[in-house]
Amino acid sequence: MNYENQYRNHIAPILGNKKLKDITTPLLTEFLKVLGKEHHLNATSVRKVYIVVQSIYRRALQQGFARDNPCQNVIIPKKRDSGKRYSLSEEETKRFLHLIRDKPWDKDAKRILIILLFTAMRIGECLGLAWEDIDFEKKTIFIHHTLFCVDGECYLDSPKTKSSIRLIAMNSTVENCLKDQQAYIEQLKNALGNKYAHPEMVFPSGLGNYRDRNSVYHSLKRMTKGTEFEDMTLHKLRHCNATLLLNSGVDLKVISEHLGHCDIGVTANIYADVLQKQKIRLADTIDAKLSDELN
Repeated sequence: MNYENQYRNHIAPILGNKKLKDITTPLLTEFLKVLGKEHHLNATSVRKVYIVVQSIYRRALQQGFARDNPCQNVIIPKKRDSGKRYSLSEEETKRFLHLIRDKPWDKDAKRILIILLFTAMRIGECLGLAWEDIDFEKKTIFIHHTLFCVDGECYLDSPKTKSSIRLIAMNSTVENCLKDQQAYIEQLKNALGNKYAHPEMVFPSGLGNYRDRNSVYHSLKRMTKGTEFEDMTLHKLRHCNATLLLNSGVDLKVISEHLGHCDIGVTANIYADVLQKQKIRLADTIDAKLSDELN
């Protein structure tokens, strides 16, 4: 079934109308480039498509439909080795949002992913939210618990540091997600009745228990499988939020408090690359403003 999906989604739209004899090695090399640049597949996903093309030609050779295999000398995109990449660009983040919103399933998991992206909460903080922590009138969220799960047992505890206990603002996207979640919870409680274990929690499991973060992670993996976002993690959503704020010129101290870091130095160390790029832009801005005066 995976081979069928690869063919239907990526191979047929580009190569489906071509005859086997017209598909050459340079054409396949260009085809793989297109998958990366225009279809936004990462190198691993492009290789998976290439394996399917190889299988098609192997069968074609066995059955006598093709005389040679143009796959043999195809140039395959290499995995980019640029060190650990914490975040996405603004355009990539927008594409990610469109991707998860277009998925027709895991609706409550999608709400969690959107809230993680828009608030920079840690996943344990998000799953540890109770309805009493949400103030729709003041548009604030009080973070003072983290949900831990060990050996299948989940429990609420205080965050590891005092700075993690914080009040964050609620934007309209987060507010709408939480109100949709409220409606979903009411349906869940009506369906489960007395079996609903934790009606106080914002993001319980489908049976009303504490929700293990692994279930959210697996939902994320289902949504991103075969896309440019296959390496997305729950924690990377937090980094995306912080990077967007830094690139928008928000003060580093404000962002540090927003993230719940123990001090501004931690934030500066994590986002050193982003800050370095800002320094370069700052220098370029001064140059653009004053360089004409020296000429």
